[in-house]
Amino acid sequence: MIEFLSKYTEFQVYDIPQRVVGANIPFEKLIYVIMLIPLAVLAFGIYRWVSVWMIAKGEINRFDNIGQRVVSLVANAAGQLRVIKNPVAGAMHFILFWGFIILFLAAGLDAQHYWLGWPPLYDNIYIGFQAIVDIAGLLAIIGIIGLAIVRYVIKPDRLNDTNPLDGILLALLLVILASGYLIEGLRVAAQIQLATQIEYIAYEQLASPVGWYVALLFTGLTQETLLLWHRIIWWAHMILAFGVVCMIPFTKLRHMGVALVQYFARNMEASEIRMLHNIEEAETFGVENIEEFTWKDLVDLDACIRCGRCQENCPAYNTGKALNPKLTLIQKMREHMHEKAPYVIANQGHEEDVEMMAMTDEAEEAVSPMEQSLLYDVVTTDVIWDCTNCRACMEHCPMFIEHIPKIVEMRRNLVMWQGDMPNEAQMAFTNMERNYNPWGVGWANRADWLNEREVRDLVNLVPEDGKEFEYLLYAGCAVSFDDRFKKVGESLVRLLDQAGVSFGYLGTEEYCCGDSARRLGNEYLYQILAQQNIDSFNNYGVKKIIVVCPHGYTTLKNEYPQMDGNYEVYHYTEILAQLVAEGKLSGGKSLGINLTYHDSCFLGRHNNIYDAPRNVLKAAGGNVIEIDQGKDLGFCCGAGGGRMWMEEDAVEGFKRINDTRTDQLLKPAPEMIVTNCPFCLTMIDDGVKGAEEEAQTKVLDVAEVLWDSMKKE
Repeated sequence: MIEFLSKYTEFQVYDIPQRVVGANIPFEKLIYVIMLIPLAVLAFGIYRWVSVWMIAKGEINRFDNIGQRVVSLVANAAGQLRVIKNPVAGAMHFILFWGFIILFLAAGLDAQHYWLGWPPLYDNIYIGFQAIVDIAGLLAIIGIIGLAIVRYVIKPDRLNDTNPLDGILLALLLVILASGYLIEGLRVAAQIQLATQIEYIAYEQLASPVGWYVALLFTGLTQETLLLWHRIIWWAHMILAFGVVCMIPFTKLRHMGVALVQYFARNMEASEIRMLHNIEEAETFGVENIEEFTWKDLVDLDACIRCGRCQENCPAYNTGKALNPKLTLIQKMREHMHEKAPYVIANQGHEEDVEMMAMTDEAEEAVSPMEQSLLYDVVTTDVIWDCTNCRACMEHCPMFIEHIPKIVEMRRNLVMWQGDMPNEAQMAFTNMERNYNPWGVGWANRADWLNEREVRDLVNLVPEDGKEFEYLLYAGCAVSFDDRFKKVGESLVRLLDQAGVSFGYLGTEEYCCGDSARRLGNEYLYQILAQQNIDSFNNYGVKKIIVVCPHGYTTLKNEYPQMDGNYEVYHYTEILAQLVAEGKLSGGKSLGINLTYHDSCFLGRHNNIYDAPRNVLKAAGGNVIEIDQGKDLGFCCGAGGGRMWMEEDAVEGFKRINDTRTDQLLKPAPEMIVTNCPFCLTMIDDGVKGAEEEAQTKVLDVAEVLWDSMKKE
């Protein structure tokens, strides 16, 4: 004990503030040997991760645009950009993250004293650095407590699968942090006793503000007791910390490493739908087995931390459907991946061994992972077809998990390989194959709406008139064949004519954009339709395109470039907002009405266009009442992902998606609900009629609202 005390006393003889690393810890250097054990376990865990991910047979390149990816990695790791979109839990995670980062850096600095012989920190540098570390630890504790309150007191529905390990991990982290302050408090208390004058140790009030107050708890203890407990808790602290390191690969703590992969390898393309090249030569279509996904898809499954932000915003889940993007999609696929991976790995050159493994395990399991069908047993077709492709899951996932591509790949296999699809989807495909539109109306009638709405004289029908034009108006199938939406087409034509915009229209040489075909899984049909449009556009020298439907806008702008269809593509609300800003269109007499605006998923989350439609509505004199479920939190109308052509049955205890969305839009008692999409207009209009509110609330499109205001001028 005398030798031990002399070492601690030696720490006090310095005239300037400092802390000697390892003071009062005999054999302290042994910790750097013990440290190799958790590092070895961590390395083994990482090896297992990578081994599982490498069973992927699908091809994808996520090593392009290196500079952009590095920026994404740094910004999302340091700024926690997606995490903090949830203000409460996000803020707690942010301070927890940075608290641990600073503590880790401080521990690393201590280690360098041993490995590199660095001198200890002195004077004001020590005081400043130690104060930052001390406060960071406190913030981390606040973060853990805050997250525990969210999970165990507030209990949001998104955390509906909490398990005991979630609480154990939080408790372990809290104990590690708290024990760190106990160690610091014991050290400071011992230093106070060893100091001949309190002024000699007063700097610790600044350097260790939390530790100083903890030290006050130990005022009555003897010096020997303080130093003994300092040793004991120091070793316990280190053992717990090393234990947590060992747990990282085998618990949700893995997200600390997997997140870095996700931030770097996230999708940088405009479209989340992947191109199937050389489709005529393909031997299979879509994904039937878990190993047929790409490595990024498999990393996605391990990246999920079950935060539930995807299900919180999912229209299918929130209306009682089988699809829960967290549980019945990602977690089910992850479980299956880890069950099947050993077989797939063993199968690499040893098929007979795999068969033996499967036979052995069949005695223990009802169905061997090798026999389970990804589409029918693991995910199920109900889940696959429930998705509306609204992108809420992908928009809000803090780990950049890509749900929609997985859904579409499985639909491709069902449609193009299994021949298994809902009857309504088959009918839509037939209509698009025969008449180039999902309504099934004869293709020769595509331009008839011009005469029906009496705007033929205002339109340059290029195949007949042959005039030059700046913009091509891609009216889309709805304007041509949906009687209600023909009125929207008329309003837009009159607005463009009023503003003096030079535009042309292809009439019967315009084809369906292919959105519904692609998102329902019929990639072959999509590529035929897309190529027909691209050929037409190129034949007439099209450079700029105004698209009426957000689904067509997304397809032409983000997906046609995959087939070398590169054009300047605008949604009509962008053009109208620009014309209003330039003074070429004025709102005329203000409508002076209160309205709610429905952000369509494909204009909003898919393309981040929120302001342009609102600016047009304000120019028309509309008072836009913002609702909670607006902008990137907007709730789907239920028609995306090809579901416009499929019947939705309400689940007992829930309403249909469109009725649920309509209720949200009706809540502020608006005089009008405004949309920007033909599918949304149909779904919301049906919802208003179902709610028997059509007498009080009109449902109109943005173009109609602006044109109505101009007619009143």
